[in-house]
Amino acid sequence: MLSQLPPELAEIILSHLDSDWLRATALASSSLLAPSQRWLFRSLVIPYANILKANSLFTVSRHLLGYVHELQVELEASLTAQNHVLAALLPSLHNLTCLSVKGRTAEWNDLTPPLQAAFYDLLSSGRLHSLNLVAVVEIPLSFLILALSSVKKLGIYSVTVEATDSELPSATSALQTEDLTVRAVQQSEIQPLLTFIMQSINVGGVTVECFRRLALGMNRTIKSQSLLLIVATSRSLRYLQLRCGVFQTSLPLPLLPILQELELKFYLGYNVGLPQNLYTAIAALPTTAPSIEVLRLTFHGSLPELEDLVHDRSGPMTLFDGTCAYRECLPRLRKVHCHGWKEVETSSREWTDFRAYIQEKFPGIWDTGMLEVTVGGNEAD
Repeated sequence: MLSQLPPELAEIILSHLDSDWLRATALASSSLLAPSQRWLFRSLVIPYANILKANSLFTVSRHLLGYVHELQVELEASLTAQNHVLAALLPSLHNLTCLSVKGRTAEWNDLTPPLQAAFYDLLSSGRLHSLNLVAVVEIPLSFLILALSSVKKLGIYSVTVEATDSELPSATSALQTEDLTVRAVQQSEIQPLLTFIMQSINVGGVTVECFRRLALGMNRTIKSQSLLLIVATSRSLRYLQLRCGVFQTSLPLPLLPILQELELKFYLGYNVGLPQNLYTAIAALPTTAPSIEVLRLTFHGSLPELEDLVHDRSGPMTLFDGTCAYRECLPRLRKVHCHGWKEVETSSREWTDFRAYIQEKFPGIWDTGMLEVTVGGNEAD
């Protein structure tokens, strides 16, 4: 049926199909149609072992190159012979806006000079909007600095930075990144990059507003550096995600006057009750985030059970007890989302207990429609 429709109408229909399986079926059954090809090739994941196959396909059907907007590639030290193929392929993706590079077993120095140059050229082209670097070993600081000056969204996950004794370069252009994620990176590895960021933000004693969204670690190993960055960008932040680990340390956030969304992720063991530092952080919201609209709490590890309430002496969250103090202190707050992260399917008892526990912690908003409680797992968490 799609083959009988104008391409423009077919594309609109494909984009509005509700279920994933229905959309996938429609795409597969009409894979020769241009609208379907645009959706099929819009976002690609190419394992490094399949680079040659992908290149062969693009060689035969050159028009498919223009459909690729998001690309994820994996680098492997044992397959460096394919470097030249990927190096030649990247410049041909003229509409590529999002690139994710997974290092796996490869170090940056394992890449051939042409492939290294291709990555640098792609950043310099100004076409990329988003760059994610995952488990890339010994990545040059110069590459990360170029990324900060080129892409709006930068994610740095479990990378190591190439050691250098040279002085940090001066910023030659303004930082372009508005959305920065730094996850599972040791302080010693990220220190040079954060130092460069701080120098670029503070120009002649004047703070330059740049980052609007930050996702940072708040465990003991990186907490001090994260706080420095939060303080430096406090006037421009609208979204802040913090991974607090077991939440054993306090969360001394500065005033974030225009922050709209705060997300706290933390790990719970088998101790009864929530971390006391969580209560303190939420109670401080009127002074740290007076304009907050959405508060998200993600529980990792062992979810609280209904029986825990018997031994839990902390009671409800102060702002959300029967007095409903949040109404006056946080007038813009419209949603509190509590999510229990579980890699395996949650039993009905676990779900019921978790829901009841959260109800006891937020009684003032339980029946207002503001409180959302969910359980599940996904790769992003």
